[in-house]
Amino acid sequence: MSTKGKLCVKCEEDHFLDPHPHCVHGPTLLFYYENEPPQKGFYGCAAYRDKKMCSFHLPADSLTEKYLKQNLDTSTQIYKKLRYDPRAPLEYFYCVNCDAPVGKDHQKDCVEHKVIAGDLLKNPTQFLRPLDNDKGQAQYFFDERALNLFVKCFRDMGINKVVCIGAPRLHTFLKLHCEDINSFLLDFDKRFLYFFDDWEYAWYNMCNNYFFDSKQQIMFRNFLNNQNNEHLLIFTDPPYGCRTEVIANTLHQLVQLYHSINKSKYFPLPLFWIYPYFSEQHIQKVMPEMQMSDYKVNYTNHSTYTDGLNKIRKQGSPARIFTNVSLERLILPVEEEYKYCASCRRYTALENRHCQQCGICPSKNGSTYKHCQLCGICVKPSYVHCRNCRRCTQVEGHNCTEYQTKQRCWICRQSGHIEKNCATWQNIRNKMILLNYNSRETEKAIVCYICDQKGHNELKCKERVKYFEETSFCGEVQLKLKL
Repeated sequence: MSTKGKLCVKCEEDHFLDPHPHCVHGPTLLFYYENEPPQKGFYGCAAYRDKKMCSFHLPADSLTEKYLKQNLDTSTQIYKKLRYDPRAPLEYFYCVNCDAPVGKDHQKDCVEHKVIAGDLLKNPTQFLRPLDNDKGQAQYFFDERALNLFVKCFRDMGINKVVCIGAPRLHTFLKLHCEDINSFLLDFDKRFLYFFDDWEYAWYNMCNNYFFDSKQQIMFRNFLNNQNNEHLLIFTDPPYGCRTEVIANTLHQLVQLYHSINKSKYFPLPLFWIYPYFSEQHIQKVMPEMQMSDYKVNYTNHSTYTDGLNKIRKQGSPARIFTNVSLERLILPVEEEYKYCASCRRYTALENRHCQQCGICPSKNGSTYKHCQLCGICVKPSYVHCRNCRRCTQVEGHNCTEYQTKQRCWICRQSGHIEKNCATWQNIRNKMILLNYNSRETEKAIVCYICDQKGHNELKCKERVKYFEETSFCGEVQLKLKL
């Protein structure tokens, strides 16, 4: 591993306070390594991680005034001039082969191509070729069941305005089928400039909260301005390669903008964030208020994120809804194999069985978890217990030394070691002259290092309050010794 540590990104809530150089995709991001100061980092494109798609790279110590000039893409006005007019549908066409709008006079140039015209132009996600670069702009469109579930949740919560960030299929669905819910689309795909007007769409980079067109930005601010009995929700479906801290920073900025416009600082703004279940800890680290629903979100054009005929994963799509809305309010469809858990007071997947010992429905990945007495927690059914690591883990490729350096200690909550190597607890033991805490490898159930009792781990021990004073802020727990 590099001595520089992992690559980090510095997120400022206001680029005007700490201006960044621009590439054609808006303000860049400042990347740096955790063991080095940000001043030794570099500025890179916010939208693309592939240098072939955007080669901008500037060392932070080389930043000068000339790099702060905006370098805008001028194609906005070109698309706007060709924009589809629903009042004259026979005058407008879109060539799927050329992937571009075609005027009536030039339609003959595409006579052997697939050309879309008339009312079909109202739903561009049905015929546009999805962008498929996973290192930048990959598009996957929700299936109809997911769309219906989203709409039902919106209506149950009394939502009548939705900001769709990177969710064009949801925007068109609301536009065509839901007269009671207004929608505004923020999307990086500039092809939508042809199909949607400025009052409902803005060409936008969600990785840096950047609007490419000032008029569209003004129209978006107008959309955020709530009138009587209007309730807004922000919905985002970002590329799964995006860094969670970048997306969280954008959501925080939009929420602040909403509160500033409506003078409603203390009014909570509901958020829906679609992301894979295995990113849960990363999302909750930057947005602790976000909880994960069991609902498996399916896409029509992805072999992994679906439960259709050509599905690859036995457990179904790994995409989930993360939200700051109470999960009690999300009523999941029983016809799609979801049930209500009275103990958890929320809807869960049918295979997610409630564990009386843990007091939760523990499954995350679509399988039925099992409770391990040696761990004191529920684990994936394929996992086996490692007595040396005091945890269950996958069988293949398990190396105790390497694995333990990536674990979070159940005693001090710090990463990099497990409980038997916890220096914090060793200091407490030495002060209390506590001896005979070894020879536990033969136990049939986990023995807590703190209270010496069986059946639970140190994280769940009721005795830990005797030794630690814990405070939590923004998902991070600070520990202070009482002894």
